[in-house]
Amino acid sequence: MIDQDEIIIKDIFRVFILEHWARFYFTKERDGKTFLEIPEEELEQCRKAHPDLAPLLEESTGKELTYESSCQNVGAFVCRIFDGEKYPPGKVSRTLDSRPFRIEMHLFSLWLQGHEGYLEQKLLSFDDWLEMFVNWKQMDQVKDFIAKLQQSPPAEGSKAKTTH
Repeated sequence: MIDQDEIIIKDIFRVFILEHWARFYFTKERDGKTFLEIPEEELEQCRKAHPDLAPLLEESTGKELTYESSCQNVGAFVCRIFDGEKYPPGKVSRTLDSRPFRIEMHLFSLWLQGHEGYLEQKLLSFDDWLEMFVNWKQMDQVKDFIAKLQQSPPAEGSKAKTTH
């Protein structure tokens, strides 16, 4: 049975992975700056499949991308759609600072590094990314690694009160 903390982590994580997926496939360089240029057909697909998340892409496309703006846009979007709306006020911030969420983001980073070559071969949908990541986490070796991460004491550096 999935508990409330697992549900909010999954909800927030979907936003992070969507934004990363969009940056992975749809960044364009112009005049030494990086922009997010999502084709209308991809936006439409997201509106159909993920109407709750589509506004993030709509708000971001055509705009200059920096690390700071990306973090700010994702954080603001997560708070806007979840904090005080779907979850009690403050729950989003506590989740972003939680060890389980940091573990999930660490796992995503490892998955992305390990699959980058494959992901670059062709445009995969956001749903493909989600499915591949979930399936990867079901592998015995990955399950064992997750268990070790969950059982190990937090690293000294992980006591920070922010994930950004």
